[in-house]
Amino acid sequence: MTIKEQVKVLWKQCFHDTDEFIDFYFQKRYTDDLNSYVEADGRVIAALQRIPYSLTYEGMGMPVAYISGACTDPAYRNKGVMRRLLAEAHRRMYREGVMFSTLIPAEEWLKGYYARSGYANCFAQTKKLLTAFPPPVDNFPKLFRIVEIAPESALCSDAYRFFNHFQSSQEAYIQHDWEDFHIILTDLQLSGGSLWGAFQEGVLKGLCFCFPDENLLKITELVSTEKKVEQVLVDYLLSHYQLSQAECLGREGGESYELGMARIIHVEAMLRLLAGKSHTDLYIKVEGDEAIPENNGWHNIEDGRYFNGRMEGREYRVLSIEELTRLLFEGKHPYMNLMLN
Repeated sequence: MTIKEQVKVLWKQCFHDTDEFIDFYFQKRYTDDLNSYVEADGRVIAALQRIPYSLTYEGMGMPVAYISGACTDPAYRNKGVMRRLLAEAHRRMYREGVMFSTLIPAEEWLKGYYARSGYANCFAQTKKLLTAFPPPVDNFPKLFRIVEIAPESALCSDAYRFFNHFQSSQEAYIQHDWEDFHIILTDLQLSGGSLWGAFQEGVLKGLCFCFPDENLLKITELVSTEKKVEQVLVDYLLSHYQLSQAECLGREGGESYELGMARIIHVEAMLRLLAGKSHTDLYIKVEGDEAIPENNGWHNIEDGRYFNGRMEGREYRVLSIEELTRLLFEGKHPYMNLMLN
């Protein structure tokens, strides 16, 4: 079997996804170039994929890698295999100029596991329940045409332009390109869902990514020019799917919970980029990065310039990679959504 075929077998052994989703993932998302793996006894026993994305940060697009499909053959677990594979993947990201690695732990206990490899809880998401709104006193809803937008639809390009305008305006936000947008919509269809658009006089005013799940309408993203448009979309879709409640995921509003983790990969390159935008000096000493020892040592931002090495007379903060990652995202409320996980 090829490496791809072996990784696919391992995926089926470790995860509980449908055959339809697995076939889709390995057709549309997997490539050998993005795959990191470990072999033993002549076969693949652990694997992960490093999916490239961009993250908005201080007006820049930071290259990041999203760890997908991290899995180990049950017979080889608790032997440090995945820890070594992560370290190897981090080294490769470093060589490729990636600034951050990101991931979404599949289970709560994995947060502690990934923290030992330098990951910090950074990405949060909110969840709120929505019901149909009372009938409006004006004719606002009648001004809209609600349309289902399929991946192959002529309206798909309009939908992506609208979505991209929104996402590119957000700080610390994982960006989805045109190809990824198509993958998201196809994945949504596999879940029995769709993308819906609200049009007013032919102009797109709002998008809703959703799928029905038992007695709830699951809304994975809701984007609009104004809140009233969101109300129109939710009311229409609850009626369309004959449901009384919707669970809406988002960046704000509702109950907040931890979603994803991040790890700084290239400390010097990141700080060099930030130096020209920083209005305050920074003096840190990074310790304990076993996977990327080049990150360890003294780093300085002073008068808008970066310097490495210890500078006399400066007071340094000693930070681990996890602590530095948390510092870099402090106050930014980073967000990721619509990921294949």
